[in-house]
Amino acid sequence: MKIIIIGDGKVGYSLAEQLSKEDNDVIVIDKDPDALRRANENLDVLCIRGNGVSTKVLFEAGIDEADVLIAATASDEMNMVCCLTGKKLGAAHTVARIRDPEYADELSLIKNELGLDMVINLNAPPPVKYPEFFVSRRP
Repeated sequence: MKIIIIGDGKVGYSLAEQLSKEDNDVIVIDKDPDALRRANENLDVLCIRGNGVSTKVLFEAGIDEADVLIAATASDEMNMVCCLTGKKLGAAHTVARIRDPEYADELSLIKNELGLDMVINLNAPPPVKYPEFFVSRRP
C-alpha cells in the first residue's frame, strides 16, 4: 500500500517504522528537518519537507495515488484539515489523530462531514478490529 504520514514526531515515526517493515510504500511529510533526517537515516521511507496541508506538498507525495493518508501531528485541527485536503485530492482513506476530549462527543459528526475513515486517540483503547483498508490494497 502507498501510505502518506503527516507528522514525524513520536507517533508518526512509530507508524512509519511499523508500516515500512510491512512492505508498504511510506512517505513521511514534516516541516522539521531534524525529524526527517532521523527517519531518512533509520527507516525505509521517502521523506518530504513541507506543510502537510499544502496541495503542492501532497501532490509531490503522490496523494492522488495514496491508499491511506495518516495525519499524526500534534494539532488535532491540523490533522483534520490534512485529512480533508487529502481526501479531496484523491487519498482513498484518511486517518486523523485527534486527542482533545472536547471533540469526543463530536467524533461521529467530524468523521462523516470530513470524510475521515478512522480517528486515532492514543488515550483510548485500540479498536477491536482494524478497518479493511489497512489490510487491502487499492485496485
